[in-house]
Amino acid sequence: MRFAFTLTSAESRRLIAKGVVKMPEVQAALKNAYIIIAGGTTNAYVAQELLSSKDIEPQRFTVGLSTSGVLCYTDAAKRHPIPMILYKGEVVKKTVSEAFDDFHLETIVIKGANAIDPEGNVGVITNAFNGGTVPQIIGTPTSQGLKYITPVGLEKLVPSVKSAAKVTGAKLLNFTMGPSFGMFCLPNTMPVTEIEALKTLFNVKATHVASGGIGGNEGAVTIVVEGEEKNVTDTLEFIKSSIKGEPAVPPLKSNCETCSMKECEFNGANKADQPEWLQKGQQD
Repeated sequence: MRFAFTLTSAESRRLIAKGVVKMPEVQAALKNAYIIIAGGTTNAYVAQELLSSKDIEPQRFTVGLSTSGVLCYTDAAKRHPIPMILYKGEVVKKTVSEAFDDFHLETIVIKGANAIDPEGNVGVITNAFNGGTVPQIIGTPTSQGLKYITPVGLEKLVPSVKSAAKVTGAKLLNFTMGPSFGMFCLPNTMPVTEIEALKTLFNVKATHVASGGIGGNEGAVTIVVEGEEKNVTDTLEFIKSSIKGEPAVPPLKSNCETCSMKECEFNGANKADQPEWLQKGQQD
């Protein structure tokens, strides 16, 4: 039996989050160890699902974002505290280093991505001089064998993350609309796209068949699932009742006039000097 449907970007995030929390690795960490949730809008959905709370606003659970036609960032004063760290299912006030030092082999890291390719490599954009979040969280999982889970939607599918990373680097870009940046290429995480989420939730095979759209369907993906009749029927009911209608994440970009990203073309520009398309979602 087969079932076809289209998911908006926000609907994909909700589906992926629900799939992540049902993974055996996540359930084990929820009961016995730490879950380190880095910033990112998709990660915010995961945090919502783990804590059964909608108080976490995705637009405030991120540092960098892509909105209003540029890469940008959210002002620190407007963000939720991130990374968020859970111990045995409860939020705790610990640093990432403290969580790693209290070593549990079942501890997991959850960090989203800006790109994924058909080989399963994920790409993470960074603007920070020290590389941002990834250097803080990649070392111990890599050396000690902890699970590093990457929730990432198929809207971010690129031909090759390796090739993409090779053409980035803040000091190698001569001109940028938005901050200059580099990209990490991470080949050994556990990516969770809509495909893996559906497999985890309903044991169905999902195929990504089309992408894109207009009028709110920008970034949408069309998927066909197939499997046993009950599994596909359950998927259909779940998509209709728990996924469709998920509201889009509202933009919350920094104010260009007070922005610290000196290399951006629009740094320091007041609203009168900014193109109209850039002003959407800008913080006061």
